[in-house]
Amino acid sequence: MIAHQIIILSSCLILSNISTGDVNYSDQNNLITAYDFYLSGNKFCHDGKYDKAISTFIKSTELDPDYYYARINLGVALARTGQFKEAIEKFTFCINKKWGSSSDRFVFYFNRSLAAGAAGDKRLTLNDQATLEKLDPLRAGKVKDIGDYILMDVNYIERRNLADKDRLLNSNRMAITKGKVVIRQVAELEKNKQEYEAIGLISGTLKEVSGVLEDFASYPKFMPDVEEITVRICADGGKIVDYKLGLPMGFVKKYRLKFDSKNAGGRTQISWKKLPWDGLKAEQTVVDTYGQWIIEDFPDQNGQVLAYYRVYTDIGKIPLGTGWIVDIMTTESIKKMFEGTQRRIEEK
Repeated sequence: MIAHQIIILSSCLILSNISTGDVNYSDQNNLITAYDFYLSGNKFCHDGKYDKAISTFIKSTELDPDYYYARINLGVALARTGQFKEAIEKFTFCINKKWGSSSDRFVFYFNRSLAAGAAGDKRLTLNDQATLEKLDPLRAGKVKDIGDYILMDVNYIERRNLADKDRLLNSNRMAITKGKVVIRQVAELEKNKQEYEAIGLISGTLKEVSGVLEDFASYPKFMPDVEEITVRICADGGKIVDYKLGLPMGFVKKYRLKFDSKNAGGRTQISWKKLPWDGLKAEQTVVDTYGQWIIEDFPDQNGQVLAYYRVYTDIGKIPLGTGWIVDIMTTESIKKMFEGTQRRIEEK
């Protein structure tokens, strides 16, 4: 959600079945972004159609060479078709690039250890197993007897975000309980591509905080740089939100996101992904963005909830001399999002 720096186009709520919200990821003609092809490849993997998954993941990595989820899953599909040498190359590429959080890098090494074992490379297998023990001894013990590769699909990403939330909290608990919003860059990517995570406390109940974050029509009142917005409800209960983002010097960015929410066990998860928006020129929009809020009760702090934010953004090409747009749409806006959400709760 590009760190929620969004300009909004109109404040209307329309009940409709939006075709862009119901993309058939097996129909390659409907796919546009690297994320689209990644989702399609995942579906082929789950259906056991690995040859189709391979070609689809390759397309995803061609559109976005830094998209390591697709590159790792390409390695998984190759391994499942017996192409272990090629799979090892994909896993090794991601490892050498130093992409991903510690949770992701655990998967890189785990998958490579399996492929190396299948290829008869005992030295690489043992080295990777030793690395897994260093990265996460407890998890290494749990997955030791798992004989299959880990596919970085939607379910994995949700579990990964929960694990990374706990890690970020545990390593910054004192600062967070004192009111600091901790912001961390997840991976080193090309300069116009960013992946960040942030965590902090927001005063209010779980219902109040999640209610404000899901009140998209009110974003112009409290979210940074948001001017106008259009909200539509999908048949599946999700929401499609059209943003118009106003930046300094008259720059404007527009994009369309599909939001889905889950509420269970004292936790709300709000996920989003970019959808196509016909008619926009490349400089008017972004190449891709997706992410998730995790809002949950925090027993140690009465009257406050813990908020974890994760976002990936590929801003695309930006005009010469306007590199500041990247920071405005990521690091600078994240803290303002937390502050704006807090103000909105207090206003209510």
